[in-house]
Amino acid sequence: MDVGKIVREMCRDEYFSHYLYKSLAKKLFISSSMRSALEKAAEDEYRHYLFWKGVAGECSSTLLKLKALFYTALFYLFGLTVLLKYLESKEKVATEVYRELAKKRPDIEDVIERIAIDEERHESVFLSGLDEGRVRYIGSITLGISDALVELTGIYTGSLGAFESTLSAGLAGFLAGIAASISMGIASYAQAKNEGRARPGLAALYTFLAYIAVALLLALPYFIISSLLAAFIVMLILAVTVVAYMAFYVAVLQNRSYLREFIEATLLIFGVSILLYTIGSVLGNVLGVKVY
Repeated sequence: MDVGKIVREMCRDEYFSHYLYKSLAKKLFISSSMRSALEKAAEDEYRHYLFWKGVAGECSSTLLKLKALFYTALFYLFGLTVLLKYLESKEKVATEVYRELAKKRPDIEDVIERIAIDEERHESVFLSGLDEGRVRYIGSITLGISDALVELTGIYTGSLGAFESTLSAGLAGFLAGIAASISMGIASYAQAKNEGRARPGLAALYTFLAYIAVALLLALPYFIISSLLAAFIVMLILAVTVVAYMAFYVAVLQNRSYLREFIEATLLIFGVSILLYTIGSVLGNVLGVKVY
């Protein structure tokens, strides 16, 4: 263990955490209790930074502030719950390093132990105070997005063999998406109600909005690109982007492997797409269906 290197890394991490928590505490749509917790954590992290600075020397930098800005962007993309859970998963590793470091530096062991306790307290306070709607209804959102991705990519893939007009393909996919989003919303409502979950109406709304958002996103290339193949490729790229987004979201919230979540969902989409392309091509040739 390179003690000097680890101490510098700890110093940088504490400065980064201080700057990030301080920035997050100023954001809108954060509860007053969570804002207070973030402000307190920012103060703790600054105190830790000053301690490590005294041991390792100055370690703050503009790059750390830019890194904090990047993580702030993740806050807007994924919400506070996912961001804090992701950060705290890294803090768990840090606390283990603190324990090992304390053995190497018995002269500062007491301070290191207090810092480790602070980090564990941050995790407990953060995770107990989080209550975002999109997290409470993540099952409904995932249902809408997953179903939309599988069904609509399949429809657009099948359209390669049955349509020659991007507008016709786009309209077919989007209209199917509208109908399916309403159907999925109703199904989500019935499921939530039968399971005795609170506010089944919100579950239905989240499912509907998730589905219709994906339907609109995947239809866009067909309304702005004249080539059916080019629109299809862009649609697939957008679909994989949505998969990557949701895989990260679910992996962090449920402590799963991101790579496994992403690969499974991507293979499912492409598997269904290939199947429906084959069916669309066969039906297009047999029935002579070519929509211009």
